[in-house]
Formats: sequence, C-alpha cells, structure tokens
Amino acid sequence: MTRMYGYADVAEQAWMLLDEARVSAYARAIAATVRPGDVVLDVGSGSGLLALLAARAGARRVYAVERSAMIELVRRHIEENGLGGVVEAVHADLVDLHGLPEAPRVVVSEMLGHFAPAEQQHRVYRMARRLARPDAVLIPASYQLAFAAARPRALERELAQLADVAGVRLGALVERLAGRVTLARLAPDDLVGAEVRGEAITIDAPLPTSFTARVPVAVTGPVTAICVSFVATLAPGVELSTGVGASRTHWLHTVFPVQPALDCTAGELLDVELLPRVVTDRGTWAWRVSNGTTTRRGDALRLLLGDKAAVLEQLGLRVPSAGLREVAPRLREWAAILDGGVDHAASLEALAQRLLARAPLEYPGLEEARQAVAALLVAAAKG
Repeated sequence: MTRMYGYADVAEQAWMLLDEARVSAYARAIAATVRPGDVVLDVGSGSGLLALLAARAGARRVYAVERSAMIELVRRHIEENGLGGVVEAVHADLVDLHGLPEAPRVVVSEMLGHFAPAEQQHRVYRMARRLARPDAVLIPASYQLAFAAARPRALERELAQLADVAGVRLGALVERLAGRVTLARLAPDDLVGAEVRGEAITIDAPLPTSFTARVPVAVTGPVTAICVSFVATLAPGVELSTGVGASRTHWLHTVFPVQPALDCTAGELLDVELLPRVVTDRGTWAWRVSNGTTTRRGDALRLLLGDKAAVLEQLGLRVPSAGLREVAPRLREWAAILDGGVDHAASLEALAQRLLARAPLEYPGLEEARQAVAALLVAAAKG
C-alpha cells in the first residue's frame, strides 16, 4: 500500500492498523485498564481507533485529540460507530490544550517510533499528565530498549552493490551509508548474540540522556552493527515487542553501525551507549560500542550533507518561509527568552528557567525547556 504523506495520509494510518500485533496489544491493554464510567484522553488519535476502543470498554467520556487533518476521519468514525455521545473529537495540538472539561483517569497514545522514544512521547505524556487526574493510568506505562550484536549481511551486500553501479564508482555515497543509522527488518540469523533488554523507562519521565546495555557475543567473528528494538508495557501483563524474534509488526529495527567492524570472540560482552540529542526524532544520535580494548564511535550529525543552511533544514531548525505554522512556536520561544533582554553571559539553565516561567503550559518541565533553548541557540549560531 503506497504511503506518501506521513501520518496525515490515510495509507500511513492503514499501514499501522493492519499491524495485528499492535492493534491486538492495544485492544487488550485498553480493555484491561478502562473502567466503566472512566474519562479517557487519546493523544494523537489518528484514525480514532484507540478512542473508540476506550468507549467500547466502558468509558463515559473520551477526548480524541488530533492536531492534523486526520481529525476529519476521527469525526467520521465516531459517527459511523454511533459513539457521538461518548467520544469527542478535539482538533488541537496538545501544546495549545490547557484544559479539558473533565480530567481523564486514563491517557492512551501510540507514539512509539521505530526507535521507541523517537516521537517525543516523553514530552507529550508529561504534558498530558497536567490535564489528567493525579492517579491517571498511562498506556503505555513504560518501555525498554532491546539490544543485540549483529552482522546484517543484506546491508553488507547492498553496500557492496552500491560501490560500483553500472561501472561507476560511488565510494562517497557508500562511505556515508556505512556510518549511517539504518531502519531495517533483521532476521534471527543476522544476530550474533542474544537480545538484551535495557532498563525500564517510564513514559512520562524526562528523556534519558543516554541508553546503555551490556550485549553478549555468541559467535566468533566481526560485529558490524548493534540492532535495537523495543518492548513497551501497555498494561500489567500486556507487552508489545518489536524484537527480532517477536511477531512481525510495522515497526523496523534501528541498526547502529559498528565501523570498522569489531572482531569479537564468542563469550565477549560489548558495552553499548546511545546518546539521543535534542532533535532525537530526526535520528541525530551519537553512539559508542566497546569490547573493553577497542571502542567504535558514531555520530549521525557528521553524516549530514550540505552547507549550514541545508543541515539546519534537515534537522528541522530552519523551516522554509511557507511553513509558518512550524515557525510560530519557535518565535514564541524566542519572545519568551528575550523578554527584558538577554545577558551574553546568561547560562543555558537561566534561559531555560526564563522560558519555563513565561510558557509553563508548553513545557512539562525544565528539561524540555532546556532542550528547546538548546535547539534555538544552535539555530541562531549556525544560521
């Protein structure tokens, strides 16, 4: 099924809805969590499926919040299922939603990226907490990354094929690709060690500054990548896994290259550290893999092409003039920071505190304000 225009494209929604493992896990979690008479908040409602499942589970009121044009389908699906008296479609960005008629006891959303925290759900859930009851239950409640040492041979073959296309040498392209984070669907025989889960990360906690794991190697030979998947806890006893050995989902595995390859011996342990950045949803991670004697490092920012303006646009820190809706929040952030002037010696922490004080409803905590200021400063410095 052709997918072209992102989450506002009906085909993109259909692609996720056809993921039986995803839909089944969320349906079971909602049925186990929602009580008769509950008020539920569905953030990023998309097609409206989760909101409608909450209504069928007994919710008295469901707020289906969707900021994109998909709100049209949410409304149609509410009417089609005869749930207009229960589910209310709310066309808004959560940032601009400062209250609901009733505080929800359950907050549900599916904002898990291929790399689990890649869709800024930490910030979204912390903002949703402000709209919810103090005892609100979150779906999902937490997630764990799962790591495995790998040698994806299909990716090796593709790189070899690209090195010489129709007799033309394309080494510069291959060099960039070899160090690039890749989304791929790995098979069990691509792994050279068992998958290992990292620590459980609470979904409404601040985004961790690093993700670490100690990964076993079971096969002597080269390790060329670290495969990362996730396991999300949707409700007690209900997990959703994208692991290599799990049921197939629409999610792909995130493959962090180890370049040059690390020659390892069966029984070795690799220390892995992933470092998400402010613009983590655009894949700008850095990473480190070590076997105790040799360390390999990677940095996605170094692989971006173009001049400063092109790089900033790729990172979403510079938006073409046509994208005024995206520019407006950044202008508000600058206005909040610059009010009263900024001392050149002002620290990032001081600027973040000023932003949070001026726009408390837009940032769930100081960490999110700090990230916003850092992104603005990068844009200003390189623009």
